[in-house]
Amino acid sequence: MNHFDEDMDLSKIYRYLDKLNHSQQEKVQDISVRHNTRELLGGHIGVMFYDVTTLYFEADKEDDLRKTGFSKEGRHKKPQIILGLLVSLNGYPLAYCIHEGNKYEGHTMMPVIKELF
Repeated sequence: MNHFDEDMDLSKIYRYLDKLNHSQQEKVQDISVRHNTRELLGGHIGVMFYDVTTLYFEADKEDDLRKTGFSKEGRHKKPQIILGLLVSLNGYPLAYCIHEGNKYEGHTMMPVIKELF
């Protein structure tokens, strides 16, 4: 992968994403919400939208996060995760969440809203 004329190892990017998920997610969401609510939305979030998707993996075995479950893409035998995204009325991202692939998506929205506020 090339980033500003500097070659980057793809595995380095994946390792950073793990770090972002575990240690910096709260900081990134806080910056995003403060920017969106203060500068773009005048300090008020009136309406939020939440969308969920499944992301599958080309793997045969599950782990603590990647579990087989209902797949919107018909890949019920592949381990997957559930990714939820909370956005403002204008589509600005406010928060995201990642859940086990076998979790019912209807139970994923309230925890991300409670964590955000």
